[in-house]
Amino acid sequence: MSGWVKCSDRLPEEIKADYLIVCESGEVALSEYVYDDTEGWGFWYDPYATHWMPLPSPPTE
Repeated sequence: MSGWVKCSDRLPEEIKADYLIVCESGEVALSEYVYDDTEGWGFWYDPYATHWMPLPSPPTE
């Protein structure tokens, strides 16, 4: 498994904003998903985002 998750399968749950890089037609752009679990809303700043991937844990040493 590559670690990428289809947005249509599942959205991020643990933090309030997730940032991702979108590559399209040779250009790179930042995309962001913002949500609030307690109020039940969320939205993409970039409607073309199709997948996301959580960041790895930072080094402990």
